[in-house]
Amino acid sequence: MDSISFFYFIAYVFAVATLFVVGSSILGMGTIVGFILAGVALGPFTPGVVAATNIELLQQVADLGVVLFLFTIGLEMKPVDLWRMKKSLMIQGVGLVVATSLLFAGLVTLLGFSWQIGLVIGAIFGQSSSAVVITLLNQKGEFNSEHGKNIFSNLMGQDLSVVPLMALIPLLVSHQNESSATFLQDTFTVLFVIGLILAIGKVMLPFALKWSVRKHNKDAFALCLFAAIFATVCIIEYAELPSTLGAFSLGMLLSSSDFRHSLEETVLPFKGVLMALFFTSVGMQINPTVLMEHLSSILFILTVVLVVKTLLSTALSLIDGKSLSVGIKTGFWLNHIGEFAFVILALATSMSILTESQSSIIIAIVSLSMVLSSFSIKLGDKIVSRFLHSAKSFDDLPHKESNALVIIGMDEVGRLIAKMAHRAQIPYVALDNNYDQVKTSKQLGLTAYFGDIMRSSVRNKIHLDDAKAVFVSIHEPATLKRVSVALARYPNLDIYARTNSKEDELELKQLGIHFAASTYIESTLIRGRKLLHNFGVAEDTTMTLVNELMS
Repeated sequence: MDSISFFYFIAYVFAVATLFVVGSSILGMGTIVGFILAGVALGPFTPGVVAATNIELLQQVADLGVVLFLFTIGLEMKPVDLWRMKKSLMIQGVGLVVATSLLFAGLVTLLGFSWQIGLVIGAIFGQSSSAVVITLLNQKGEFNSEHGKNIFSNLMGQDLSVVPLMALIPLLVSHQNESSATFLQDTFTVLFVIGLILAIGKVMLPFALKWSVRKHNKDAFALCLFAAIFATVCIIEYAELPSTLGAFSLGMLLSSSDFRHSLEETVLPFKGVLMALFFTSVGMQINPTVLMEHLSSILFILTVVLVVKTLLSTALSLIDGKSLSVGIKTGFWLNHIGEFAFVILALATSMSILTESQSSIIIAIVSLSMVLSSFSIKLGDKIVSRFLHSAKSFDDLPHKESNALVIIGMDEVGRLIAKMAHRAQIPYVALDNNYDQVKTSKQLGLTAYFGDIMRSSVRNKIHLDDAKAVFVSIHEPATLKRVSVALARYPNLDIYARTNSKEDELELKQLGIHFAASTYIESTLIRGRKLLHNFGVAEDTTMTLVNELMS
């Protein structure tokens, strides 16, 4: 391919990917789903201008993204942190991958295929998407909730399982044909490679990075890092092990380095673009014809995977001592199949464990599961809200007691307002439809109940007609707007709404919510006032400036 046609190709890929990512984000399906769907539209199996040879070129470039992604995952894997959550990590994270691998190995064997195929398919289905789940947890403000922490430890266990899986897959192909002499030679080769990687990660690269920092040479810092990453990849491929394993190992060796954050910052821009190309290239491999020809089988297998993973994750959470609500939420958050499945699938296909036809079917299953992940999460939240906590919480609400203040949303900000009201002896009641937040608030001695303010029965029970003010602390802008508009129908209420941005604040004020304000802007202005005061600016001048900026 000449340079001009290559740039036309790249420009076309990014233009189409942008449209699909924007569309999928608007629909709440996430960016990864958008990239995959863009790949389907761009691929050789649908009408378009992209040739099959372009996929191979794009895949080679995109593989660099996978290498950098595994490197950053390794940087996050501090041995101390892993040890702290070792129980949940092993029981739930690794346990889910092992359970699905063994289960599908047995099922596939019963259907007449080899156990090796079943083991690989189970390992693929046992993965969940760290990129999708962590993004959604942060967007919903649930990362530090009880189920959010449990889901994160589960994901870390799954990510760790990828490393031995990538080392195991080549052995599934070669173990029957290797002699003892060959096996011994390969063992020495692997040990030699491990020694070289340790030397790079613990001696050579840290020395080069320190030299670059002392010389204040950012370019040398970045070049040393990428040279070490690619040298590690070349070394580990010499031992016929997956390149991603080498990148992960190097990242983990550097997880305790003083330069860890700078290393991640250096890699991040390249990783993001290349990972986008990786998911787009995955979508290019989806054959709509195969999807339609095997639609019933794909939907059946997909249903089995979603149900099995939900039940297994819930059961493993309960075995680990988590509550039923946390277990159910964990099951529905993690029942889809994640991006690491593509890495394992590509390796298994390249080693002929899976055929191209089988790979195409599995790619379709993985992609559909990721598309459905956001809907599955919402379903799990509704099940927990409706069947586990609703009746109990509504019964607990006082029938006759009136409260001057109602707090909606018991995150850190909501809890702080509740503490202020308690110390000022202002009667209040707090609600949240996230039971983990309610549980945490009760443990702190706060008056909090599980309930949805959008339900008229809840509004009646807390006597909203008699309240003087309501404070709303909700992370999601759409939910915040819907709740605030509903509360605005009560003329007796002064509505104080915490927003995440100045744009949300202005939008609420246009809807009549006069006491809407962005928390981070207020805290920044307070700190800025103190800063200006330390510079000798008069107090009345700083107050005037702050009031102008807040208006």
